[in-house]
Amino acid sequence: MEKEINDKKFFIIKKEEFLGSFRYSIHSSSMYDLTTAVRKLLALDTLNEVKEKTSYHLQEVDFSMVDKPLILTDEVKDNKNWKDCVQDEMPF
Repeated sequence: MEKEINDKKFFIIKKEEFLGSFRYSIHSSSMYDLTTAVRKLLALDTLNEVKEKTSYHLQEVDFSMVDKPLILTDEVKDNKNWKDCVQDEMPF
């Protein structure tokens, strides 16, 4: 069943251009419902003085990859010392 729009969560993504390349970050490391996200997005865009270099965008949070329980494999379950898992030989 499709999630209702009110149940969805959104990140505010900050896009910054510096020396010809772009950097993306999640604003305040938080997710918001749609109404709060749009209000914050509008406020950030209004306060943004460098619109040519910085912009804000909404990105829906996708829980489809994390809605199932994580099942550890036997390899992960083994209580091995990390040093035993590292090869002594150099690959080259």
